[in-house]
Amino acid sequence: MPAHRLKRHATRLLLGACALLAACALPAGAPEAPLPAKTSANLPDHPRLIATPADWNALADRRAADPDLDRLITLLLERARGDLKREPLERKLEGRRLLSVSREFIRRTLLWSFAWRLTHEHVFLERARREMLTVAAFPDWNLSHYLDVAEMTAGLALGYDWLYHDLPAQERAILRRALVDKGIAQARHGHKTFSMTNNWGQVCIAGMVLGALAVEEDEPELARDLLAAAHKNAFIALDAYQPDGIYPEGPSYWTYGSSYETLLIAALRSSLGTDWGLLEAPGLKRSAEFFAQAISPSGRQFNFADSGEGQELAPPLFYLARELQQPALIDAKRQMIRNKQGLSERYAPLIALWWPKPENARPVALSFAGQGPQPLAIWRSAWSDPNALYFAIKGGGAHHNHAHMDAGSFILELDGIRWAKDLGMQDYYSLESRGIDLWNMQQASPRWQVFRIGSDAHNTLTLGGSLHNARGMATLQLQGSHEALLDLSPVFLPGQVSQATRRARIEGQRVTLSDTFSGATPGLQIRWAMSTEAAIRLDGQEAILSQAGKTLHIRFSGQPVTLAVRDIAQPPSAVDAANPNVRQLIATAPAASDGSWQLSARFSRD
Repeated sequence: MPAHRLKRHATRLLLGACALLAACALPAGAPEAPLPAKTSANLPDHPRLIATPADWNALADRRAADPDLDRLITLLLERARGDLKREPLERKLEGRRLLSVSREFIRRTLLWSFAWRLTHEHVFLERARREMLTVAAFPDWNLSHYLDVAEMTAGLALGYDWLYHDLPAQERAILRRALVDKGIAQARHGHKTFSMTNNWGQVCIAGMVLGALAVEEDEPELARDLLAAAHKNAFIALDAYQPDGIYPEGPSYWTYGSSYETLLIAALRSSLGTDWGLLEAPGLKRSAEFFAQAISPSGRQFNFADSGEGQELAPPLFYLARELQQPALIDAKRQMIRNKQGLSERYAPLIALWWPKPENARPVALSFAGQGPQPLAIWRSAWSDPNALYFAIKGGGAHHNHAHMDAGSFILELDGIRWAKDLGMQDYYSLESRGIDLWNMQQASPRWQVFRIGSDAHNTLTLGGSLHNARGMATLQLQGSHEALLDLSPVFLPGQVSQATRRARIEGQRVTLSDTFSGATPGLQIRWAMSTEAAIRLDGQEAILSQAGKTLHIRFSGQPVTLAVRDIAQPPSAVDAANPNVRQLIATAPAASDGSWQLSARFSRD
């Protein structure tokens, strides 16, 4: 047998052994991984990551059959051409992170590689080569913040694989050396990030596995060891999706973590013929429904935790919608593409490859509720009406990665207006650069003094001007199809209250929130708050909100309250971000002499 075939045969045998070892290394409670449908003896040639040659060949016909897919690809090719004039990236850290450089590298390289494979215009190939050789020449990819390494590795692995047969052998060797020395060699037997329970575990495992699969024929022992370590830990971060698919870090981080989860699954399938059983992890597929439901009729997210209002194109939604055969889940994304939005998504080319087929479409439910660290409930009156009622409320609390003190918080839309809004996250660097210990989750942490993160900014209740309990987590249970009951008692500080509940009820196009306390310290001031961009006029126990020619009435009953409007547009402190044109509607009243307090707020057009 010729030498090169002997080497490849040995490589394939080693990868087969790796799959066997990995199957034996499953953590307790993880599903048993099926043996690969493909053995190591017939591991596919390049390109083998994410998309097979058949997938690439089918793209033209699929594009012709779906105007929105055609529109997306046209826009991506236009963007690829417009980006050609950009100077190559430089190794510049922002604070302690190289992450923005890693992500821009992915965006450029995938876009130009995608454009080359579709058009065969050499200008795209040359530009992708130049960018890959540039980052390969960086002294390192910032090991001290391993996300930077993982994302850079993923991007270079995909570019290397997709362009493999179009690159000179000498350049392939340079890129391969960078993938090994600056990427996957650091995780040969695993990495501390592999056992993390949040998005870090997903991103770092996926990035390293993509790198290993890209170079396996030249680094068989390294690939074997790394894949075994990755498989051993691959289910740990998936616990976050249990039981109902609600990603506890919020919809923005769902896009991040799930992007890398679907990258991992797709790469394993296209390379090894198995996904290690990851796609069947409890809650993962249903998380696509959670994410779709978290997009309101106005096209904005239910942005709890460290999320923003603006929605993203979200490649994993397309992958999961395809697997679920539920193309209606991407309807909001179709509108984004028609509006030419979201094209800066670094993995946008994968959307074209993962686009779900329109067959067997079935409607998505008008409501969603689920359990998990951040339980929530969402209702809407219609999917196709931009003026539909949309109401979302959450339990949970601050005791989780990227969480805010937002237990009991809600958002409300009606007539195309977001009447009740969440301020969302604040840029990390703006806080870290001022010395804020942002990732300290203890009660006394300065994290909770950041206005957008603490309880004062959220659409919830606070007692006596104090913060929520950083370790307390509220429960949420449905009471029939149109009502949810939240037990907020754990989110208040010990001794403040015996029992605190918030009940949300949907009544046609109206919403009623009912809050009840017992066992509170008599005279303790209890505060109800809601952030809005609407103008507010107060009239007794009623607030009339107006915005863009629309009106919303909020009528309070039960405990007589003092209503007030607080302008929060300007930052409360030097470290806080501004909140342009935002104000809070505040209702306050003291607990009664027996420690009770009860307030209902009814939201309606009239």
